[in-house]
Amino acid sequence: MNTISSLLLFAVLSWTLPSSEMTADGWIALFDGETTFGWTSETPDSWLVEENTLFGVGPAKIATTTEFKNGKVQYEVRRADCEPWEKKEAELKDGAFVLEVPDGQGWKFRNVFFKPEGMESIFNGQNLDGWKTYPEMDGKFTVNAAEKRIEAKNGLGMLETVGEYGDFVFQGAVSLQPNVNSGFFFRCIPGDKLMGYECQLNNSIEDGDRSKPADCGSGGIFRRTVARYVIATDPEMFYVTIIARGAHISTWVNGLQQTDWTDDRKPNENPRRGLRVEPGTIMLQAHDATTDCWFKEMKIGKWD
Repeated sequence: MNTISSLLLFAVLSWTLPSSEMTADGWIALFDGETTFGWTSETPDSWLVEENTLFGVGPAKIATTTEFKNGKVQYEVRRADCEPWEKKEAELKDGAFVLEVPDGQGWKFRNVFFKPEGMESIFNGQNLDGWKTYPEMDGKFTVNAAEKRIEAKNGLGMLETVGEYGDFVFQGAVSLQPNVNSGFFFRCIPGDKLMGYECQLNNSIEDGDRSKPADCGSGGIFRRTVARYVIATDPEMFYVTIIARGAHISTWVNGLQQTDWTDDRKPNENPRRGLRVEPGTIMLQAHDATTDCWFKEMKIGKWD
């Protein structure tokens, strides 16, 4: 597809993404219904995407490139075209999710969803306890307790967690006014000016085409990867998931995976210059004078 309009993109993805209720509850899609993005197999020719399903001819295994912490998986499998779809559920602990087809069989999979568990809130909805402010910067972060959200406006600024996180699963909800740029920064050098990996938050597009982010796109890792699609529409609230495990970083926006990236640069304390796996803070960005956005429902799960 060359030009992907809003209606066409949503028509394609509506069959393969979690419902809006599931997305709000933390579920993400592991299979997008169109590609094997985010999956790897030692026998890739044994797998193909067919009519929004992942079809494997055994013996075959396929695994997510992302490793997950604790969570639930649910998916549907069909062992033959004459048989009904079966809904399956599984618990996943510290590893990739694997689909397997026995020798001589041809199975189809669809609606493969994951929900992380064991998450802890890093914003209490009432004040900035657990966060460090930088009042000398132009950007201002205030709490709207009635709406249980952090609002950012005015200019360049940052809000930083007191806690530091290395390998983690993060989820949060965001709303941007049209053409506003922001970001979730992570593994940051504490106290240094927005010095971390940046999960971009920007829903601007080029030529009305959602496959062409105007500036990296929400879920892209700024200056490293570009989001696959701009799936969110400003100023509607959207949900972001970030999973960082060692050198591998994955992101999802509204349940759709946007980034599947391994940082193969040489190690460096500064993530702008090289690989950083050491724990660092998480920062919220106020980008410039046009900044007008808010954040809520932020939670995190750490690997031990």
